[in-house]
Amino acid sequence: MARSKRSLQSPGLISKVYVPILLDIFNARYRQGASTVIFSLDDIRNAADRLKLETRNPADVVYRMRSRTLLPKEILDKGFFVLRSIGRGQYQFEKATSTIFEPADNEVTDAIDLTPLPVRRLLPETMAAMDEQAALTIASYCRLFDHFTGLKIYRLRSHFRKSVPGIGQAELDAIDVGVALNDDETPIVFPIEAKAAADALNRVQIFNMIQYCRHFLRDMTVRPLAMKIDHDSIIHMMEFNVATRAADLRIIRSASYRLTLSEKQLEFVRATSSLPG
Repeated sequence: MARSKRSLQSPGLISKVYVPILLDIFNARYRQGASTVIFSLDDIRNAADRLKLETRNPADVVYRMRSRTLLPKEILDKGFFVLRSIGRGQYQFEKATSTIFEPADNEVTDAIDLTPLPVRRLLPETMAAMDEQAALTIASYCRLFDHFTGLKIYRLRSHFRKSVPGIGQAELDAIDVGVALNDDETPIVFPIEAKAAADALNRVQIFNMIQYCRHFLRDMTVRPLAMKIDHDSIIHMMEFNVATRAADLRIIRSASYRLTLSEKQLEFVRATSSLPG
């Protein structure tokens, strides 16, 4: 099956509120040769006042721009691709090589969708139409994480947030544990960031989930994973290094999968989706 030429990720929309505020702050605080630019929640409020722009939740300026979209070109041109929290009400631009990670162009491994029919029939027909939690459900039932890591994987928690010293709130789509098939090894922790077809895989989110594990699961072996669905319903799995800086994150292993539904599965999924209400 031919792969789509469309970008695997959507960079998001240009905000007429968030972008001018960030540019105002960056231009005011940037100094030639600096590798970081630090600012605060008060700086966001002050910039909004200067520009006569309304933002009901100033912290949302950073959250949306670091997680859902690319930073403004004027900031990227100076090498600053990372925007992250460094504590309560404190934020930092950092130099890096990219804002988002694009999946590698791997050969696609075909697999049968093993999701139990009572579950599968209640989810969208294609992976590209699913949100993160639905995609994680499918991947878990189909043992894709087991195949990718070579371990037996168990779900620990899903979709939770927790404050981490030095970075603020970390949000994890899932956290799994893995053991060798004989079950006699210390569990390995797998924090997982999942992205639907329309969403970008952001460097800061990967870094934050690593910091979560370092703080709350110290002394455990951590292997950060990401799962990105593309517009052709290909499931891209990635493993990252355990970096101490967001700028140093890199993909160390990747694989791509395509799940196939049986005729019976398709029949029930389509019948369910056609029901009223």
